[in-house]
Amino acid sequence: MPKRTLRQLNFVTRTDPDTGASVTRLTPADVTCHRNYFYQKCFTSDGQRLLFGAEFGPGPHWHYHLLDLHTQTALQLTDGEGENTFGGFLSPDDRLLYFVRADRQLVRLELDGLREEVVYNVPPGWVGYGTWVANSACTHMVGIEIHADDWFELDDWSRFVDMFHARPRCRMIRIDLRTGARDTILERHGWLGHPQYRPFDDRTVAYCHEGPSDLIDARIWFIGDDGRQPRCGHEQSAGERCTHEFWVPDGSAMVYVSFRAGERERRICSLDPVTLQSRVLTTMPPCSHLMSNHDGRLIVGDGSGDDPYLHLFDLQRGTAAPLARHDSSWRVYKRNRQVTHPHPSFTPDSRAVLYTSDVDGEPALYLAALPATCG
Repeated sequence: MPKRTLRQLNFVTRTDPDTGASVTRLTPADVTCHRNYFYQKCFTSDGQRLLFGAEFGPGPHWHYHLLDLHTQTALQLTDGEGENTFGGFLSPDDRLLYFVRADRQLVRLELDGLREEVVYNVPPGWVGYGTWVANSACTHMVGIEIHADDWFELDDWSRFVDMFHARPRCRMIRIDLRTGARDTILERHGWLGHPQYRPFDDRTVAYCHEGPSDLIDARIWFIGDDGRQPRCGHEQSAGERCTHEFWVPDGSAMVYVSFRAGERERRICSLDPVTLQSRVLTTMPPCSHLMSNHDGRLIVGDGSGDDPYLHLFDLQRGTAAPLARHDSSWRVYKRNRQVTHPHPSFTPDSRAVLYTSDVDGEPALYLAALPATCG
């Protein structure tokens, strides 16, 4: 269906059988829907509208939609082919959507009128990869390009391993969102991923040496957005695995998951980007992805393996407890490795957690309300 199509949805609310939390399914159980990547802005600042990706059809294409949480209506924003519906995000002023289409074009879309503008074209011989992240002022963006000779689709986890061993030629780029000009920050033979501007500090960009956690000996790195001062953020100890780093939204620290093979318990760690000192904030069950609220007081994680829960950590009170069952399968679905991952994050008011799950059939979006004691 074309952009501007408005669909009436019907939310379904239930009580979690284990925790008593109120859980609301926002999207249909028979349509593939998912949230964007967990550290990208998906809610408008007032928390009333939500960006998500969906395959309403006809055809196999996934498009961006904006869900009005009051009227329960979803407005289709895009209708092109090959849209990366995981990496897109809303601008700080809630006027714009930025996303990458067909691994080739960085697109800016005005939410009022749905006019599109191509900000940047990936040059011939390169492929746009992964999630591209803007600075806090939304004037610049960092992203990864992989040389076309080294690129192949990462449509299952064996291909993920293959890409690591291929040591693709990668470059991290900075795009001026006003002019579309590109600068290369870093180029190397070896897989780069997850570039992230530090909030409110344009001089610091985090990135990772991408690949299976058991094959990476130093995942987290920092660099200036001018390409100067590349430095290892965390020197991993023997046998340590680190993954899924993110900036606390106020820019105070980078948080990441640390664990060792064979250990069920994992650690939530905080990294100071200036001193490069890490400290353990708390231990946790085997969660894969973490995200904090604005100031880092609350953290939510998605249990993996045989752990079906969203886990809530209140670092100020020193408490931890399951929030609700996500029961997602974590399977590769429709050749996508991410669509069944919960990827939880907080609503702007920190009163609920958004996540994806396929527990009711197709991947869908859910909101789990936080207990009143977290208010």
